[in-house]
Amino acid sequence: MKHLLIAIFSITLSLSASAAVCNQHLDKGTPNDSDQILCRDGYAAGYNYQNKVSNWVSYHITKESVNAFYKRSNSFRVDKDLPDAFRATSSDYSKTGYDRGHLAPSGTMDFSQVSMQESFLMSNMAPQLPGFNRGGWKGLEEKVREWANTYSELYVVSGPIWDGNETYIGNGVYIPNRFYKVILDPNYNDAIAFILPHRKISSSELPSFITTVDEVEEITQLDFFSELPDGVENEIEAQAWDMW
Repeated sequence: MKHLLIAIFSITLSLSASAAVCNQHLDKGTPNDSDQILCRDGYAAGYNYQNKVSNWVSYHITKESVNAFYKRSNSFRVDKDLPDAFRATSSDYSKTGYDRGHLAPSGTMDFSQVSMQESFLMSNMAPQLPGFNRGGWKGLEEKVREWANTYSELYVVSGPIWDGNETYIGNGVYIPNRFYKVILDPNYNDAIAFILPHRKISSSELPSFITTVDEVEEITQLDFFSELPDGVENEIEAQAWDMW
């Protein structure tokens, strides 16, 4: 009985710690419940069982976290927290012409060994064309880190957009038609959003894809930053922060 109580207590502590980590990345609001919410050291994710890609990945970054550095892992791993039938695997991407594209970027998750390793879980990946993943998407990730250095802290949500005519790779991993990224500066209550077509994009093109958080919400049917006071949320989501 004593061992059982210790085991239950350990599980409770583990769940509490996991929830605390999740709250750090979701304290401005959870976009929606999705099929399963995954709590990681560097991000939280709302996973889509049908498409085998997360609907959203949310993370809180600071000037300190983006200036820390641990060696890149490059070890893609299946996410064992998901039911077997709904897991994406690294082999789903093999010889398809698509990159395993990070939703929460490894270059932003390198503030600890754990966060770096967890950024390579397949639940944090989406099929991305090489010219997209290594071009404009990477450029936007770098820009967000630059902004975190300037504005001290940011809340970021990234994810795929499916328009209904998508196909899949491997064992049912669906290819997004577009990708979005929304960024909130909590200190100045400003926000900016991007909707990028899934094609080869250069960093110089990124300003042409700036939009409002409201526009991303309308397309994705997600609700970002819902924990902000309604008046503040409505104001910042209706306009794009002039930060480029």
